[in-house]
Amino acid sequence: MVTRRAEAAGGAGATVDEGPAVQDHYPADAAHCYGCGARNPFGHHLKTRWADGSRTETITRFTPGPEQTAMPGYVYGGLVASVLDCSGTGSAALAGTHAAGLDLEGDGSLRYVTGTLEVRYQRPTPMSVELVVRGRVEEVKGRKVTVALTMTAGEDEVASGRVVALQLPDEMRSS
Repeated sequence: MVTRRAEAAGGAGATVDEGPAVQDHYPADAAHCYGCGARNPFGHHLKTRWADGSRTETITRFTPGPEQTAMPGYVYGGLVASVLDCSGTGSAALAGTHAAGLDLEGDGSLRYVTGTLEVRYQRPTPMSVELVVRGRVEEVKGRKVTVALTMTAGEDEVASGRVVALQLPDEMRSS
């Protein structure tokens, strides 16, 4: 694995596995998201991929840096929510694109935004440990995708949540 983060931001960043990530198929003029935007020099640069051959589970990895501290040794809760949020919309983009019969490599990705985000904090999240978010696609219905999420730090589940994501309205899509 390779860890990548804009040098201007300093600190740790998203862990990037080899292979296609949905965020790599977002148009450049729409890649400014703080969570996953490749063109945001201060963002997390999250990468969400399919985790299985069935196209129902996803994985996103992130290692927090010292600038994301709540108190010594622990991650700020807003970061946990942010990583779950972007993992959920990335998972929705994978699921929606697949359900539409589109090929990520050839057709690019449909884009999704957060409709609702639920977060349940289960225990303090440690610093400087890779956080792994696993998404499970629960439903794809029209322009709406529901994804259940779990976040682990090492062997411990530290948070869980659910994202209901909505396909980006036509007027917000890049040309």
